[in-house]
Amino acid sequence: MDAFLGLSLWNGIFVLILISALPGLVVVLVARKIIVNNLTKQHERVGRLLFRVSASLLALLISLSYANEQINYNKVVNSLEVEASFIASAMLKLKMHRSETAEEIREALLDYVNYTIEDRWENVVNNPYLTKMMGTIVRINIFARALPTDTETQAQLKFEIVSDIDQITKTMQIRFYSVNFHLPLLTYILGFGLIISWCFFAVYRPDVISLSFLTFYNIFIAVLLYFVIMLGNPMVGPLKVAPKPFIILQEMGLQKLPF
Repeated sequence: MDAFLGLSLWNGIFVLILISALPGLVVVLVARKIIVNNLTKQHERVGRLLFRVSASLLALLISLSYANEQINYNKVVNSLEVEASFIASAMLKLKMHRSETAEEIREALLDYVNYTIEDRWENVVNNPYLTKMMGTIVRINIFARALPTDTETQAQLKFEIVSDIDQITKTMQIRFYSVNFHLPLLTYILGFGLIISWCFFAVYRPDVISLSFLTFYNIFIAVLLYFVIMLGNPMVGPLKVAPKPFIILQEMGLQKLPF
């Protein structure tokens, strides 16, 4: 599946259309040839009813799967926004701390932002716990615990900075949990259901128009399935999440705070 996820948007959709449209025509024609000699009006009525029901059910199932994967996709997007907000908060407090260690942490946070933007999840997918981002966040956690507390203000700022960095570390983990390939379970049900619905469709006379309608339906299902798969894998593919909140942080120039 890595090769499939690496395809461009249109190439990936085209592959899934071929996988669904061509087998659909083959199954219908073979099933029609098997049952045509024993087909009665009653069989046609039952087959047409069952095809309409099964086709509608499949569309409903894949719609539910799409909605579920969209929620999971948005969870990763939201985690990036939350993480960026904690980084901005920590950067401001580190500037207020006015210590050499605080400046080292600020520089490390800037490196963390830059590494994340440059990586584009490539190393996160291949080996999430051996990346520059992970090494930097570990160093940041160590430095944060070593912040001096010479004054009451510094002590309060240290407490808040450590809390922010803990939140950054937690939200970063969400990406790690999303790197493994994920194929929705409803996809298997969909594949089996498509074969069954194609068999029911065999009660219709296989002329050019009816087969064209079936092909359009299969194309519709293939397009929906493609987006379900892509949304279920937010760190890879043409629909992978972009580190936009981190890019905004970089463009804001937090390393040049005026105080």
